[in-house]
Amino acid sequence: MNDIEKRRKKILRSNLINSLNRINFKNGDVVFKFKHKKYNNYILLKAKPQTCNNTFLECLWSDPGRIKSKWKLYDLEGFSFNDGLNQVEVQAQLVDYNDDGLIVELPEYSYGMQLRAVKRHLCKEVTAQISQEGVVVTGRLINFCAESFAVKYLTKSTPANLEINTENSANIVLMHKGEFIFSGKCTIIRHEKHANESILVFRPEKDTIRKKKFNEHRTERLVLSPLPNLVFYHPLIQKKISLGLNDISALGFSVEEDSENSILLPGLIIPELKIELIHGMSICCKAQVIYRIPKDDVVRCGMVILDMKMQDHIKLSSLIHKAKNRYSYIDCTNIDLEALWDFFFDTGFVYPSKYMHIAEQKDKFLSVYKKLYNENPEISRYVIYQDKGKIYGHVAMLRYYQKTWLIHHHAAVKSTKNRAGLVVIEHIMQYINEIHSLPSAKINYIGIYFRPDNRFAKRVFETTIRALNDIKKSSIDEFAYFYIHNNMATTAYSGSLSLCETDLEELEIFQNWYDEVSGGLLIKALDLDPEAHLIDESICKDYVKAGLKREKKIFSLKKDDELLAILIVNISDFGLNMSELTNCIQFFVLDQSQLNRHSYNFAIEKIVQFYEYTTVPVLLYPKSFAEKHQLPFDKTYFLGLLNLDYLNECLDVFLGIITPKKSDIFYSNIVKRLNNLQD
Repeated sequence: MNDIEKRRKKILRSNLINSLNRINFKNGDVVFKFKHKKYNNYILLKAKPQTCNNTFLECLWSDPGRIKSKWKLYDLEGFSFNDGLNQVEVQAQLVDYNDDGLIVELPEYSYGMQLRAVKRHLCKEVTAQISQEGVVVTGRLINFCAESFAVKYLTKSTPANLEINTENSANIVLMHKGEFIFSGKCTIIRHEKHANESILVFRPEKDTIRKKKFNEHRTERLVLSPLPNLVFYHPLIQKKISLGLNDISALGFSVEEDSENSILLPGLIIPELKIELIHGMSICCKAQVIYRIPKDDVVRCGMVILDMKMQDHIKLSSLIHKAKNRYSYIDCTNIDLEALWDFFFDTGFVYPSKYMHIAEQKDKFLSVYKKLYNENPEISRYVIYQDKGKIYGHVAMLRYYQKTWLIHHHAAVKSTKNRAGLVVIEHIMQYINEIHSLPSAKINYIGIYFRPDNRFAKRVFETTIRALNDIKKSSIDEFAYFYIHNNMATTAYSGSLSLCETDLEELEIFQNWYDEVSGGLLIKALDLDPEAHLIDESICKDYVKAGLKREKKIFSLKKDDELLAILIVNISDFGLNMSELTNCIQFFVLDQSQLNRHSYNFAIEKIVQFYEYTTVPVLLYPKSFAEKHQLPFDKTYFLGLLNLDYLNECLDVFLGIITPKKSDIFYSNIVKRLNNLQD
């Protein structure tokens, strides 16, 4: 018995009828084979099987015009069909025929044979671009399996000197309705030439693809119970697919497929994929297959999340964080605001002088926090550590600029028992690691204002930022911080001083000046470069959508048309940041030799009119100007900024600080010291 005979399997007539009815249900075809009585050549004709429940099968021709009156020249040899994996041959007997169709008698047994290891699927509406050493050919995808795919293209419009060389690899781009769904280097494993067209069969060269930016701090994948389901329409075959997830993280997940029916190709992009977490709760994302590992009768495939709406991602992230630490809550919408305020007062985060400032606008303050903590706006995130209804740790972050989030409001109950202050900081950094590659997150930088006398911030944040030792990766700028009164007496000033809205040329001067005195990330991160300034309104609209306020105006202080300083008016809801760092004047002194106390007062008197409060905070840069002109300032603030292109390096340092090795004999003392340093 040869190999082909071994692979053939008997099929009972009853099972054959079931297969034929399934083809009828899908409006599919079978192929009849006819042999010429005299010349022994063959013709193949497609026909559509009708419903069948006995030994006789009626079929209608798919193309009636082909047969016409040629019947007497041919004998029927049987018919065949395949399901993409197996080929079934049926030696049927002709009973009757006409120009519309035929009737055949089905045999007691038929024979099936597996054609390939992985089922092949027909494709539609998928265009293919083949490029190879300057040659570009456009065709369409005709069939596909998880290991290979076939592309048909017209040859009559392709010059002979621009033919695809089948001995070399080619780059393939597949698109569905104008959207990229696959791009990769492939080997040509078969070439079929026809009169006016060619068919090339490709196999991807890699079973694993690597994203452009490798994440060394890959988030832990968890096995959840119950296991979520994955549901999507396959972009190549336009069929609904449902798979169970093996494990999942906030960045990706893995699934297992039956090897014969595998449909996930490394590099394939799924434009819209639904993750059903539990009944009635699902989230959607755009994902890409990054590896395919066959083992025995199953194939394990890994997928990475390319993008996801932030409201969906926070559901996933919250579930993941909660599964890892039951005391950690990220952006839950049912937080007890009264418990939160008790926490802020108990930890001393709201100290007397700060509360005196808050008390003036308490109702507005409470309204803002209700929106931030109960309505889950896209511009705000927070992490709390809570046990038995009591909050032990808190940190939040706010997207105040186009692609910069500010970390703020970090506080914790001082305790070595739960390390809540460290836990929430670690979790907010994990969350940043999860979202920074997602376009919807709009995050290229993170920033944090902190005081140099805050020992915890200095130990953790300043050490991390300075350890990178490259101002294009991270930077720190020092500001003087103080309040001015909004009832200053108007003073007469010379006509040589002017305050007007900043133009693009002055923003370029500002950028060049900052690059010389600091060279850090402030201009880019705070949307002060000319390009970002033009699109600043979009972030304001995001705040309006959240029911909040965010406005920014930039002014130039000039003397005889010479630029002396840049003033930024930041207007937001009272209490958005408790130190009003998002609701303040930022004063940048460009020319300290020309700017004196007189011109400084002129600018302040003009700019303070934009605020409705009795006292307005000012962040002045550089701090040396305040010292030189003896301007009284209450505090010094550092603004630390991190470029997330270098997040891996940052996390190396950061995690080394907050998670010392347990083998260190001083481990418990380090933990205790860090918790005692919390502000």
